[in-house]
Amino acid sequence: MSEELYAPIPDLDAYLARIGIAEAKAPTAAFLDALIYAHQHTVPFDNLDVFAKGLTPSLAIADLFDKIVVRKRGGYCFELNALFGALLKALGFEVRPCMARVLLRPIPYPLISHRANIITIDGKRYFADVGFGGPQPTFAPLIEDGASRTEEGQTFTLHRVAHSWWEVGYQGTKEEERSVLRICMLAVGEEDFVPLSFYQANFEGSVFRNTRMVNIKTADGALDLRNDTYTVFAGGQKTSREITEDELDQLLEEKFGIANWR
Repeated sequence: MSEELYAPIPDLDAYLARIGIAEAKAPTAAFLDALIYAHQHTVPFDNLDVFAKGLTPSLAIADLFDKIVVRKRGGYCFELNALFGALLKALGFEVRPCMARVLLRPIPYPLISHRANIITIDGKRYFADVGFGGPQPTFAPLIEDGASRTEEGQTFTLHRVAHSWWEVGYQGTKEEERSVLRICMLAVGEEDFVPLSFYQANFEGSVFRNTRMVNIKTADGALDLRNDTYTVFAGGQKTSREITEDELDQLLEEKFGIANWR
């Protein structure tokens, strides 16, 4: 039953074209950064299937490929990072999935509710994430205690907090560092995310069930839709406005590239 979670992507060239990458290159750290950047700027994070339709997304690679590449949709972390992991494997990267806790909200004991990937290149481990609706690096941070990198006014720093746990610290241009994710280095399999995704898609108190979330990176910031609030982040500034249900579909298509999603 789990074979479909480990299947190869159906069409490597089509996936690369979807994210605007002209050709496959050697599996280097530089190419990994380029893939992450391209993915975040072309494939939106969205939970529309869960929020608006009440669906539990399939994590089978063939289904994810059809949704994200063929139908040009987005998805949430369990979908986006699963398919991205399959892409990296097809390109020759050493990849394994990882679990994470989201630290954006002041919850005393946050559940494991996020999935990303750990990549090993020349003996060094890197964190790769293309499916987080909050602040996320547009590159692959090096997983070393205190390793820090700044791109486009955003600094991300890795901190080791326990034997198997690391925190991803984020600092913008106008704020102090805060932890956004706590990632686990223990080995897990693709099948381990099936119940985690099912819970987030079906639990009545899940943020994915109760909050519409759509986000995509842009050249100078990001676009974000949170319930009925549409926000443009550009040049270190943000502008928000409320939208109506009548303009939702046009906004999704024009700003996030999401069409025919209903």
